[in-house]
Amino acid sequence: MTASELIDRIVADPTRAAVLLQGSKGESGISRAFFDQVYKLFVEDHSKLAEMHSAAGLVVRYGDDPALGYRSLGIVERTRGKWLASALAFQRAGDLATEPHDRLSYKIGAIDGLARSGRIGQALKLGHALADGLNKIGEKGQAARARLNLGYALMEQDRYKEAADELKGLPSALRQSGFLSDSTSSRLALSTSLLFGGSATEAWREAQSAADEATSDGSRLLANIALGNVAYAEILRGNVDTAVTTLLKLNQEHLEEPVERARVLEYLGDAYVSMNLFSEAADAYRDAEAIGVYPSSLHRAHLRLGMGEALLAAGSANLAIPHLKYAAELYRRLGNAPWFAAAQTDLACAGLELNEANAPRRLRRAVEFAKRSANPYHLCRALIASAENGDPESDLDLATKLCRQPDLRRFLWRVYAERARRSDGTERLRWFRKMFKAILEDQVRTSSISARLHFLVDKQEALQLYIDELLRSPKPAKVQEAISVITQSRAVTLLDEVILGRRGQLPEAVLGKLSELREELNRGGAHTFSEGSRRASPIGQNLDHLQRLWMEQTHVGGTLPSGSRSSSRAPEDSLLFLSGAGSYRAISNRGVIELPMTEAELEQHLMWLNYDILGPMADKGACTESAMAELRAIGERLIRPILDHKGVLGICPDGVLWRVPWTACLDAIGEVRDLELRLHPALNGHVFGRRTHSAMVWVADHADLLRAKEEAAAFLAIYPRATVCTSANEVREALKCTSVSLLHVITHARHRDSHPMFSSLDFTDGPVLAAEIARSGMQVDLVTLSGCDTARVSGVNRLEPDGLVRAFLACGAGYVVGSAWPLDDEAAMRFYSTFFRAFESTAKINQSLRIARQAVRSWKSHPYYWAFPLLYAGYRS
Repeated sequence: MTASELIDRIVADPTRAAVLLQGSKGESGISRAFFDQVYKLFVEDHSKLAEMHSAAGLVVRYGDDPALGYRSLGIVERTRGKWLASALAFQRAGDLATEPHDRLSYKIGAIDGLARSGRIGQALKLGHALADGLNKIGEKGQAARARLNLGYALMEQDRYKEAADELKGLPSALRQSGFLSDSTSSRLALSTSLLFGGSATEAWREAQSAADEATSDGSRLLANIALGNVAYAEILRGNVDTAVTTLLKLNQEHLEEPVERARVLEYLGDAYVSMNLFSEAADAYRDAEAIGVYPSSLHRAHLRLGMGEALLAAGSANLAIPHLKYAAELYRRLGNAPWFAAAQTDLACAGLELNEANAPRRLRRAVEFAKRSANPYHLCRALIASAENGDPESDLDLATKLCRQPDLRRFLWRVYAERARRSDGTERLRWFRKMFKAILEDQVRTSSISARLHFLVDKQEALQLYIDELLRSPKPAKVQEAISVITQSRAVTLLDEVILGRRGQLPEAVLGKLSELREELNRGGAHTFSEGSRRASPIGQNLDHLQRLWMEQTHVGGTLPSGSRSSSRAPEDSLLFLSGAGSYRAISNRGVIELPMTEAELEQHLMWLNYDILGPMADKGACTESAMAELRAIGERLIRPILDHKGVLGICPDGVLWRVPWTACLDAIGEVRDLELRLHPALNGHVFGRRTHSAMVWVADHADLLRAKEEAAAFLAIYPRATVCTSANEVREALKCTSVSLLHVITHARHRDSHPMFSSLDFTDGPVLAAEIARSGMQVDLVTLSGCDTARVSGVNRLEPDGLVRAFLACGAGYVVGSAWPLDDEAAMRFYSTFFRAFESTAKINQSLRIARQAVRSWKSHPYYWAFPLLYAGYRS
């Protein structure tokens, strides 16, 4: 058996290496044959190469050339992320080599290993010595390889400009010397140095060229690593959706390559932070750490910094601090000044959130660190943080200059917002207008639902200040400007969801993945339900992780019309409610109405109202008057002042106002008015014909819903040709591009306030989630939801309230009726039986709702039973 055949057997089954090598100890050619296979696998298959770890040690022991054996071991250890072990193996290979050029060239791999293990000084010293030595003996190609590794070492300290200087010219020199993969690697390294020390656009070009070269050379792995750099360049350029699409593909490509997968997950985390998807970012970082290997110590620090930034942005400063401290200490040990400054900036901001006494001083020091590092990105962040936290010495002029660079323009709105805060009068408005223009320009570059949905999360406070400034002196022109700002910032993604829904259901492969996720979501114990109501009990899962996986499975970037937006003019009958520093306001095309209630006062009323409204769930004889008194108190202060508005009252709430039972308050003050809630100011439903064209009912077969079948029978008596679905599987079939005029749903429901996309309609065979309803191809005109909490929306994303109602509005529903609280089983049956009889004869939704409320109120006077329905308006079909 030849040496090549022996090594082929070992590669096919590494567990036989000991037996095969012991029997062929010292046989000529074994070490060379093994090295050739290792190098081939390094280019083509890292997962297979990682399996060669034990075999490499045995080749060192039993092979015919220990130097080549150690060189092979160095490559394998590098693949496993064991950087110091890799460096020591390469150095040992050079020490044992017999030829002068091998003594130098075999040690080249140690440069990168030393750098990535934190021994930067040793790496640089070795790199310069090897490059000089190889040049002296005429080994130009090997000298270029040494310079390539020097470039890597410099990048470990964020010395990107020096690295770029070292790397320029290397791609062609290496290719001419026959080192094709090293040539591509040098172009890839150059792109990395440009990502953080030059232009992201130039970095994108170099990374794309590297990917093309690697593909042409047949190196899938190098091509994928280069595409990772292409994606990161897109993040820096503000094209995050494009980046995420690429990274999600790479994540699948690298499933068997732990080091590269850890890098991709880190990049995904960074992308999600820039998209304001903070829980998804934290989950991606956790997944990267769970792999247990790191591209380098620097990447370990980056993961902890990213986790800290995600937690800080999500409002958990106390949880962020340990991660940020860990990252800062690791950067300090690595001698990486720019990223140390970044960690110090974030630590200072976290300290300010927690009112730590030393936080202002820490922030000033972070600015000084950033200035000394001379990195525009880190300096820009530090200067803006300093300004936003009230440092009078902050250099906003320098921050503005930096933000006008193409790669930093995504921070420009923050600079303008801070300039507005520090100005007054017309100057203040001028800066706010520049801020809003910058925001809209950035918003146009988002294309996925997830990116658009969360785009304004970090901009809500600045937009509120802009609107407050406009309404400080509410002249007609300023009122119209405020309305324009609101209509371009509230629930604007809902139209995108409607457009996406019109394109039909998701592909079968994606639906299969979502089915697996849905099953995982449903684990954790059997469903239990609150006795006598249509509310499902909560079950606990790792919802942050499942939310990220769901978002990734349904991510569609670059397919929606760029910047599609609703009209900036609200209908005449629409009232936009605003919560500010003082009392609430209602604003319309006619002007501003000051309302005699503050947010704190409303919170107090809602707390007692919740207690009183739900009283009958515990005590059938609960006091009616105390609940009615709270409803009247809210109605007199929030609704009475706006009743001069003519026609339908279209209420577009904000913040806590989404928790107000508006219809019940209107009834409590004795007013008979049509009223509908609007997620977006421009929504106002559509007029139905006298009879519906088609009808459908979803009714769950839960044993504890004693009146569900009776309610379904009443519906079918009016609409005898209605389609009936009794299980989640049947409902999912109905979601596939069904078009129906009227849909009635009778089942248990579950509202998840922190994860509204996982709010669900629960059937005996499992849940149907809000997320899958929203992304279905179903089209419907009127939806009535006979289940608990179905009209509740989440305030996690204040400008994009979400839940089951939104899911059906995303299907293009003209109107959705749901319940503001847990729904009594018999009350629901009585209410909807009356509603549909009235609706069939009048085709007027508000009038039919009033008739149904009065019928139930005659049966039970407590508002828990009759005041639950809320009516939401959608886009006109």
